[in-house]
Amino acid sequence: MNKRNMHLPFFVLMLLSIGIGGIISSCQKKTELPVIAEWDTFQDPINGMEAQYPKGWIVNSDPKRTKIYSSQTAAEKFYEVYSQGSTTVNQEQGGVEIEIISEKFADVKVGTIEEFKATTMQNFSALNLSGEQPAMIGKQNGFKFSFGVKVGKETSLKGEKYIVAHDSAFYTVSISGFNDYFEVYKPILDKIVESVKLPKPKVRYDDPNKAALPVAELSTFSNDFVEFQYPQNYDVTMPKVKGGSLHSLHLQGLRQDCTVDLDVFPTKTDKGEVKFEKFVEDNKAKFKPKATGSAKIDGTNAVTVTATPPAKDIERMVYFTVKGEKIYQVVVTWYKPLTADFKPAFDNVVASLKLK
Repeated sequence: MNKRNMHLPFFVLMLLSIGIGGIISSCQKKTELPVIAEWDTFQDPINGMEAQYPKGWIVNSDPKRTKIYSSQTAAEKFYEVYSQGSTTVNQEQGGVEIEIISEKFADVKVGTIEEFKATTMQNFSALNLSGEQPAMIGKQNGFKFSFGVKVGKETSLKGEKYIVAHDSAFYTVSISGFNDYFEVYKPILDKIVESVKLPKPKVRYDDPNKAALPVAELSTFSNDFVEFQYPQNYDVTMPKVKGGSLHSLHLQGLRQDCTVDLDVFPTKTDKGEVKFEKFVEDNKAKFKPKATGSAKIDGTNAVTVTATPPAKDIERMVYFTVKGEKIYQVVVTWYKPLTADFKPAFDNVVASLKLK
């Protein structure tokens, strides 16, 4: 070996090192805006809020919030930030998140957008919210803020947070991404924000008796167990499951004596298989049947039970059916003097049921 090459000046070695590093750096994959060929629409099963998102992205939803991720890996990295306070994200693990939250005035204990804005600034002080600007979600005017924080030694989180007030609730839409993903994906994130449709305002009446009647306009509820249509002035809630059920739904308007309750039970349990016929026999006795009959729900045979009134002027009909490994029990209750108003609406709910 030429001995002169063994004593290259230090600055020459540095230049070689920088040159090689530059070559490696230039070969690293840059974040690119993906081409979106198809879009899906998410509809909140509780309040009817809608948002569009690229087909194939990940959606996680619960009664109060919906999160959309560009990939499962990105979802896991965002979870690390929320659960641990930090994360490390390389180029292949990067991605974006969209979060939509609804909070009723009564739950947050404020009633104006200005008060909620102050609460938001306080609750998310760690994000360093800044750059307040007028903004819209759906057709509602509100505000948006920008933020950018370090969540790791070489990882940053950038985004925007929108807030509006709508029909006795506050809606917060947050869009964010790791490192350069936020800027690169911004056109897609903006389109998602623009696609958000807030729930239709509930009709308000001066006459409380009229307000209690089911309206003709319908909303659609859908989850992993069932799908159905119901009057827009009714609310769907999910009570705590009991009695061995897998899932429970409660549909109610202003009147507490006019409701629809749906419970889903498994046909396979730790104690063995549950036969549909025996399930019906064991459970219909709870309703003190006056008569039994048959019907169809989603094309499936169903057993009907006309129950003994649980109270004065209260009528009740119970439906039992089975699909796959699930037994469905639907209990329809209404105020007898208003049968003409409630019974047809509840019959339509049952007729619209799609079992999953």
